[in-house]
Amino acid sequence: MRLLRADTLELAEFVGKVPPYVILSHTWGPEEVSFHDLSIPAKRTAAKKKAGYVKIAGCCARALEDGYEYVWVDTCCIDKTSSAELSEAINSMYRWYQEASICYAYMSDVNLGLDLAQREGLMGMSMSMSSSVSDASSVSSGRPALRSIPSLIRDDSLFRNFEDSRWFTRGWTLQELIAPPMVEFYAYDWQEIGTKFSLRKTISKVTGIDVRILEGADPSTCHVAERMSWAANRQTTRVEDAAYCLLGIFKVHMPLIYGEGQRAFFRLQDEILRSSEDYTMLGWGLSKFLSNKHHWKGVQVNNATASRRPLADSAADFELHNRSMWTYSRLIPQTIGSKGTTASDHGNTPPLITSRGLRISLLVKQHRQQGHFHAYINCKTSKPGASPEAPLSPVCLILRQQGTSNIYTGSDDPNNAFVLLDSEKELLSFERKTIYLSFSTTNSPGHTPHNHRMKSLEKNLYILDKAKPTPAPSLSNPVPQNRVFKITSCFSHAIGAGSGHTHYEVPRRFTAAGLFQPFDVPPSTARVFAFEPLSPTGPSSSGVEPFGIVVGNGWCEIIAVMDLEFRAKWGVIVRDGHWNEALTLKYIAGVVKEKGLHGLGGEDGEGPVDRAVRRFRDATVSVALKKVRKGDINCESAIKIVWSVV
Repeated sequence: MRLLRADTLELAEFVGKVPPYVILSHTWGPEEVSFHDLSIPAKRTAAKKKAGYVKIAGCCARALEDGYEYVWVDTCCIDKTSSAELSEAINSMYRWYQEASICYAYMSDVNLGLDLAQREGLMGMSMSMSSSVSDASSVSSGRPALRSIPSLIRDDSLFRNFEDSRWFTRGWTLQELIAPPMVEFYAYDWQEIGTKFSLRKTISKVTGIDVRILEGADPSTCHVAERMSWAANRQTTRVEDAAYCLLGIFKVHMPLIYGEGQRAFFRLQDEILRSSEDYTMLGWGLSKFLSNKHHWKGVQVNNATASRRPLADSAADFELHNRSMWTYSRLIPQTIGSKGTTASDHGNTPPLITSRGLRISLLVKQHRQQGHFHAYINCKTSKPGASPEAPLSPVCLILRQQGTSNIYTGSDDPNNAFVLLDSEKELLSFERKTIYLSFSTTNSPGHTPHNHRMKSLEKNLYILDKAKPTPAPSLSNPVPQNRVFKITSCFSHAIGAGSGHTHYEVPRRFTAAGLFQPFDVPPSTARVFAFEPLSPTGPSSSGVEPFGIVVGNGWCEIIAVMDLEFRAKWGVIVRDGHWNEALTLKYIAGVVKEKGLHGLGGEDGEGPVDRAVRRFRDATVSVALKKVRKGDINCESAIKIVWSVV
């Protein structure tokens, strides 16, 4: 293991016994300091000028104050030019965080705004508490005693700042939160925010992680689907890292193959199946089914929905739609040896991925509809809204048999993917079979393969449509028809529950601007579109101002993103297609909160604000929200965004 000396910022390698060390958890930014920056003397001077050096220096200073000689930072303690070393590091990383004396979680986008007097007062509180409260992990021999850091979050504005940190949106920080016994959170200027223990309720609210896990319980006490849901709203720069960052969470190891894309997540599930017969993996999409909102609608092919894959495409398939209604913690697996079951009840065939599909032994019963079957996936759950005393309902997949073979497929539409039995007694009429769940997306011979999953046509799904056609240019209305806008978007996926974001750039002519994006608009969510005029040589000089369109849950509005008043309040959120993520997410949180406080009605409270018009210097922008009609969709997306500039 390679560590960084906190006093000299020089690298040192250890084989076998490793001295006590602290470890840094952070989000990557521009100009990070690499292994070669610190290992090659000629580069050390230039490394000190990099933006990431300040973060490392602050971490080392904090470590020295706490009495530690060594720190570990992923940017500079791994030689990423060596694929063998990178693979070994990623497979060992969970253990490295677990064995660290302290993990410093550095939140570069959190500003507590405390003055010197406030900081000294809180430090005094911290020191007084440390004399009476000790952390369980501080008793290890050779490690300095850990102080207790009180939570500095005292009002809603600070809570919002902490909760909206980008640190909660990244895939790698999940294991960095769970693995270490002691996590201390710091703002951008290394002001103390609190510890994982002192902030456990807030962190649980943001991440969906059970408080018991934040208090030190083994993550494996939670089944696979629940652990997958923790990662559902997190992103990684590399597609493969969405799987690799979960290796420690599931206690599996596998070689790294960058370039394999989504197959990495498939291999992860294969490794999990080899080590655990946890059938909750088959319950992806169950949250949306039980929430009864925003269900997926499969692409219709000859009046048949697309086939369901037995394994998920990504952790996003385990996304929790409405935590107050249902979470995966309410999905109870019926394991071998549990009450009422025996090993023989589960058959002698463990799950195995084969060329025919996922071979699995399940209790199966033919449905009254020809060719359809119910397959019990060894899980039970309470129905949303049911009383705590209500009996649990067995969860079954709805399957279709391929001809007379033992190969079955499910439906990609959760409305037709699951069924909850009324009681466990119904399972007495089921028969155990070893079947194959097909990975193919075809429904029957002659059908074109589809793997599309479209958002539903429920009440909270909208499209943007133009209010009226754009007139042709004339002497009275000389609107040039060759205007081109760069259109970019920033999407906050779940304000208050860990925000996600996507960015894309699509130059379009305004007369034919049609963006097609998968788009869901649940409550406490908004997407901001920026429209910036372009010309063949750069930004347009025609006087057209950049503008933005914000779409939320049943409402929309038009904003002047470069207006002085807007910039004074929110800052420059976008410029030349590049978003200031922290400022944009702050704006989205503010506008969503405002809509929530004042309701979605118009000025007279007569209905939702589902249309907007705004006059700019030489143009009027009009947008309107309309519900999607099934016949309007013929691609994998469910949202059509069309805008009008007159």
